[in-house]
Amino acid sequence: MLMTDLQREHEFVEAGNLRDLQGQYDKAITAYDSALRIDPEDADALYDKGETLEKMGRLMEAQKCYTLAMNLWNGY
Repeated sequence: MLMTDLQREHEFVEAGNLRDLQGQYDKAITAYDSALRIDPEDADALYDKGETLEKMGRLMEAQKCYTLAMNLWNGY
């Protein structure tokens, strides 16, 4: 992965975090999805997306994100 890709991915995650804090959950999910298209194995982005989904009441989707993140953190 190129450094510019990593920078873009990081910027999308930061944008997602900001949108989440602002209560703009749909925009946060869009930003996290953009980050995950660049790096589908970013456990932190998956976890953050899960937190936003949970705030939206989308608990099943949130659980999937949490599970994927935990598996990545644990090396599975």
